[in-house]
Amino acid sequence: MSITKFIWLIVFAGIFAAGCGTKELVTSSGKLPAGGGKYILATEPSDPQTPTEVKESVTEPTLVAITGRIDAGDVEPFQDGVASFLISQLPEGDHAEGDPDHADNCPFCKRKLKNAPKAVVRILDDSGEVMTVDARKLLGIAKGDVVVVRGSATFLEPVNTVQVDAEGIFVR
Repeated sequence: MSITKFIWLIVFAGIFAAGCGTKELVTSSGKLPAGGGKYILATEPSDPQTPTEVKESVTEPTLVAITGRIDAGDVEPFQDGVASFLISQLPEGDHAEGDPDHADNCPFCKRKLKNAPKAVVRILDDSGEVMTVDARKLLGIAKGDVVVVRGSATFLEPVNTVQVDAEGIFVR
């Protein structure tokens, strides 16, 4: 196992351990549990930042809008039964010229995105704990979706990760 994968496993274990406890149930009809829709934003927050920009500007918990793709490279961005997921930085728009596969083919973008911090997005319950309902079911999101998240961000330097306690999520 590579050191990078080992670090991600430690990050996931620490973040998701907070979610162990009583499970909130999703109905068998597939509908969102009560309150799930309150996290979905109807309009995109203005001026979202990248994980790198948040890393460079946040020194204490700060309300931000952050954008990225739900993806974690070789690691699954979701954990079953937990309202948390990882997002990766998007390639710069003008350099990629709207090509969604550009980052896969450009060595400059590959290197830049590989070194960019990931962001862990958490949905907290009223007691401040990570909700124990699957984020995919709670929010209707999937791997590969591009999202803009509004919430309180902190930078976790030891693992080069931005942590965002989400107030709302907009799916592009």
